[in-house]
Amino acid sequence: MLKLNKALPLAFLAATFLQPCVAVLDHRAQSWKPQQAVGSAQLSIADITTIVLPPQMSDELRASVDDLLEQLQVHSGAVPKLVSEGHPKNALYFEHVQDGREGGAFTIQRERTRVIIRSADQSGWRNALYAIMNDLLGARWYWSGDVGFELVPPSQAHFPNRSWREAPAFVQRRFYPVNTDFARRNRLNSVYSFNHNLAKVFNRELFESKPEVFSLVNGRRRAPLGSGATDPQPDFTQPGAVEVAAQAALNHFAEHPDSTSFSLSINDNVLFDTSERTQAAVSPLRYFRGRPDYTNLVFGFMNQVAERVFEVGGAWQTPSGEDRYLTALSYYWTEPAPAIRIHPRVMPVLTSDRAQWHDPDYRQQDKDLIRAWTRSGAERVATWDYYFGAPYPYPRQFNQWIAESLRYMADEGVDVFFSQLPSFWGLDGAKAWLGSELLWDPTQDADALLDEYYACFFGAASGAMRAFYETAEDYRNQHEGAADWIKLYKDESSIALFTPEVLQQMRAYLQVAADNVAAEPDALRYQQRVEVVSEAFRLTELYASFDQSRRALVTACLDGEPSAGIQILLEIFKAADQAYRSYFEGYVGSSSYAPERRSIALGQSNPERLAMGLLQEAPGAFESLSEDPTLKHRDYRARDFLGPALPRVAGWYLDYRASEHFKVEASQHSKLESAGLRLSGADIVSIFRTFPVVEQDAYEFRLTGNWKTSLDNRVNVHVAWLDRDGRSLESEMPLRLPIEHRSQPTTIRLPFVAPDNASDVRLRIVISRQYPGDFLDLSELDFGRVAPKP
Repeated sequence: MLKLNKALPLAFLAATFLQPCVAVLDHRAQSWKPQQAVGSAQLSIADITTIVLPPQMSDELRASVDDLLEQLQVHSGAVPKLVSEGHPKNALYFEHVQDGREGGAFTIQRERTRVIIRSADQSGWRNALYAIMNDLLGARWYWSGDVGFELVPPSQAHFPNRSWREAPAFVQRRFYPVNTDFARRNRLNSVYSFNHNLAKVFNRELFESKPEVFSLVNGRRRAPLGSGATDPQPDFTQPGAVEVAAQAALNHFAEHPDSTSFSLSINDNVLFDTSERTQAAVSPLRYFRGRPDYTNLVFGFMNQVAERVFEVGGAWQTPSGEDRYLTALSYYWTEPAPAIRIHPRVMPVLTSDRAQWHDPDYRQQDKDLIRAWTRSGAERVATWDYYFGAPYPYPRQFNQWIAESLRYMADEGVDVFFSQLPSFWGLDGAKAWLGSELLWDPTQDADALLDEYYACFFGAASGAMRAFYETAEDYRNQHEGAADWIKLYKDESSIALFTPEVLQQMRAYLQVAADNVAAEPDALRYQQRVEVVSEAFRLTELYASFDQSRRALVTACLDGEPSAGIQILLEIFKAADQAYRSYFEGYVGSSSYAPERRSIALGQSNPERLAMGLLQEAPGAFESLSEDPTLKHRDYRARDFLGPALPRVAGWYLDYRASEHFKVEASQHSKLESAGLRLSGADIVSIFRTFPVVEQDAYEFRLTGNWKTSLDNRVNVHVAWLDRDGRSLESEMPLRLPIEHRSQPTTIRLPFVAPDNASDVRLRIVISRQYPGDFLDLSELDFGRVAPKP
């Protein structure tokens, strides 16, 4: 990877990195080399005057042919005739063959003046057309849309005289939800289904007839709502659950005979059965990356389902002879490798954020996992990576780890790939194109591919643009720290990873890039590309200012700064908030290279209430509604076999996601013995309760505590106002604790006025992602009415 010498002037860097596009296009090793013998007859793409179309063309194949016609028009000024029959010379043909190769493999065979594309399916024909456009016409679709297209010098002048064969290393290559035109043109595809699916199989109708196959969670079974996010998992120890899942798979294959997969992936939560049967099945309890290890439980269930679907049901193949699989996510509590042998037709899908391979321990552990899963007995192993992009509001660059991980997985036998990659083209840069290239052939030289991308896509701005992206990559590698589950994902303060100085340096590179292409003749497309990046990075800058001003305001309030200083910081925050939100609306609403609103919008805390509580006149008398603000421990009780014994305190409840090092102790600053709450080692914990309120009355929430919160550790206060039927009227997040170590207790007061029709208020303190050394120590929690002044 490029290492920047920070001492060099920007202009010198930009000039140094400039490379002509033509000089970097010799890195592709075509499978049909060596070249034809000197003096043999040669056939160029311009010699093709006819295309013989196959019957029953798919829309995707037709679009691919149209792309070829457009590129030939540009290349030679002539467009071949399209016919549906005959055997003309100087023609391109499509032929269906059963060659046993998957994923859109193809062979291009020249027979004198005729060129025949052979493949097992139309996806191979499409891929062959884009291989021709890539190698013989120099067509590149680096991004989606018109701005993303570039013509480069072709790497070959003629069709080879021997078979041109290509087969992808990964039979599935999918980025979701990357633009479909980009996906087709860069030979991406979708073959197998493996998203969270058990909520669809174990539905409300089934609950009415077979409640016993549903999990007992916290002492009760609840009717499912049809949500993969909130419905508990089925009871994996129940034989009836195996039968239900097997029948669902058999029904799917009967109704969709061409389908090659059926997903039985767990729901997107850790609401597993807590009965004695499940306890016995997972005992002695093991942990992996701090989370309970349920792999054997879930994949033991998958083995039993596979036995009934394949060994008994005989659903091994589609009518055309393609192998079928039951897919299951190796996800969160099922991430570690199994200690049992996996049925060959169970396809495990390894979920991992390989952007965090910058952590050497995590990288080695992940490699060991990949190797173990590929030796587990499964015929086919898939991966679900996290290539985001949005919702991260900054360039989340990790091209180094894309290249290393794809090559490693291919070498170990993983050949099905899926990743989420919401299109944030300006900040993602080469990520989608580089990934597409390496998914087809991970043995390619990734550095040479990036040389091509920067030189050909940014022209005279190539050096500065490379410096921009690789500054972000190098800084993230060095400063993000120990890996965790999709670290900083949807974190409102994830931008705190980058210092203002680094962001300023990156802006300077963009300015150099803009200056360089402004001086280049016929460089409008380069200017447009630099502008796309600049507009996206402006969102980063405004978001960074917004978040910095918010954290500064919160810290000032907690430190007891004078009112005048808090007032100034409040106005700065409001201005930064308005600037960011105004730009966000314009950018998302008008730029065709911005991600969808839902992909980039983040939940935000708003400290204005905290500040106004300190700036307003002294309130009236406080009348507590709490039984015991000191949180004195009444006794200790474990929720189930997964968790520690937790103290019970009057009125307040604790809900948590089990984790190996989760601990709840008495506060170290309480005035009483065995009182208060000190939490550490939390994956996610909620401390909550509901108070009755009267609409339009004034109230105050009080919190006294101290804490250590590191980057990515989130401690938020949530407030929801409810009507008499328990429906939410309004909700807000008035506080997120800053990233700091506060050794002495601080009292926080949040004033409220109950909205119209409010009957209750629900208060929650949510703590998530505590790293070693992080803690939250609460010595008092109180809520009460503020009486009007006399």
